[in-house]
Amino acid sequence: MDRGVGAAARLPGSDRKDLAIEALAGSATVSDLAARHGVSRKFVYQQTHKARAALDDAFSPTTPDHEVLFELAVTKAWLRQVIVALTLICRSSYRGVVEFVRDLLGVPVSLGCVHDVLQAATLRTRPGTSASIRSAF
Repeated sequence: MDRGVGAAARLPGSDRKDLAIEALAGSATVSDLAARHGVSRKFVYQQTHKARAALDDAFSPTTPDHEVLFELAVTKAWLRQVIVALTLICRSSYRGVVEFVRDLLGVPVSLGCVHDVLQAATLRTRPGTSASIRSAF
């Protein structure tokens, strides 16, 4: 038996993990766990701390709320798509679309503009129509 190496140093990684899980679960006291595995209470606390830190890292949000997730190029065509999507997908009213575009995107849009965009989209989707569609923006 090597006197320079303690029981904790000889403990395999899987046993260290099981020890930390038992300590976190509270299934036994730290003293009982230390005695059962032949290690010190300090070692049990160290393993518990490592396991708790790993759990905290695993369940913490990956990106802070203030970090930019992506940037979006807003074009006139994209704004027209948003207006159509808000009315068709979200079933938003014309005034709701105006409020969304004004408050969240900072673009002033009138009720007439929303109407024109939706009319143009309707004309584009009707088969056999080749009406000239003017840009609402």
